Amino acid sequence: MLKRIILFCAALIAVFGLSACGTTSQSVAVEKKILLVAGKPSHGPGDHEFNAGCMLLAKCLNETPGIKATVAKGGWPADESAFDGIDAVFFYMDGGPGHPVAKPDHIKKVRELAAKGVGIGFGHYAVEVVPGEPGDAWKEWIGGHYEDQYVKTAQGWKFKRREYIPMKFERRAPAAGGAAPAAATAASAAGAPQASKATPKPAASQVKALTAQDYLDIRALASQYAYGLDSGADNGTGSVYANVFAEDAEFHGPPATPGGTPFNAVGRSELRKFAVPGRGTAYVRHFMTNHLIEASPEGARGKVYLLVIDIAREERPTSVNMGGHYEDVYVRTAEGWRIKSRNFYRSKSAQTVAAEAAAASPAR
Repeated sequence: MLKRIILFCAALIAVFGLSACGTTSQSVAVEKKILLVAGKPSHGPGDHEFNAGCMLLAKCLNETPGIKATVAKGGWPADESAFDGIDAVFFYMDGGPGHPVAKPDHIKKVRELAAKGVGIGFGHYAVEVVPGEPGDAWKEWIGGHYEDQYVKTAQGWKFKRREYIPMKFERRAPAAGGAAPAAATAASAAGAPQASKATPKPAASQVKALTAQDYLDIRALASQYAYGLDSGADNGTGSVYANVFAEDAEFHGPPATPGGTPFNAVGRSELRKFAVPGRGTAYVRHFMTNHLIEASPEGARGKVYLLVIDIAREERPTSVNMGGHYEDVYVRTAEGWRIKSRNFYRSKSAQTVAAEAAAASPAR
């Protein structure tokens, strides 16, 4: 549990582009406010300690200059002014039919926060909600949710049925007159990757359903990707990393530094260069999580979070290098599932995207 809490703190910090450790005494211009909402106690001491868990999270976060974390104990805040001026909110609580956030007025409040660009997060059983408006809302906020049925057995309560309801990928139609949406304009101006080819939306009958094994095989690509990239595995040739991709795969991303050149790699020979040889199997830097997968006409599409952590060595402290996500297309090949195309997007708040769009618009 402590390891998960530390990784979650690192992820929150990455979202705001701050160093997790070793930050100097230089002042931070903008303080980011994070509200941690702890559910009401539901188990005995030492089990499902929502209040204590949020207090520990807050302590970790508040050790980083530029972040101010506060805790609301005992469920949904009685005084909703606790949400005023926050940049992110994390709900750590029980879920199901009695989910504190699943009440209509509370869903409305969280939707208002999300519309303002506030980051929304859920932990533990807080990801579990009932179908209907709560389920739809969770898909908007975090990409998906579980819908469960429980039964009481001789061994205690058990799952009878669990269904994961994923967020659906939707293609947005161009704005009137064929103009690209403002967010897309901002992304282009910032050097964000662009899809290599537009694929017409197919009829539902053209999409082949994925099996449980398909999901497992595709998720394994994320682990092989991170391991191969960090270790340069296969005698330092980078073959483990490159072989995660199809022979003619494409990988696009924004510049490594502001004002730089976006990177575009095509084919395994170019991709192999990203896996630095000589680091060895003990080197760890890339952490992949929150992998969403759905069937598509190509085979499958997915989205996976990336957190890059530079682990402390010698006199250099541990720090969060960056965070973001990949958007992928997967295809079946003679070698098994492979990545056909991958686009990387750095983490950005809605406010940043809006500011970039405004900056990219011609002056009137």
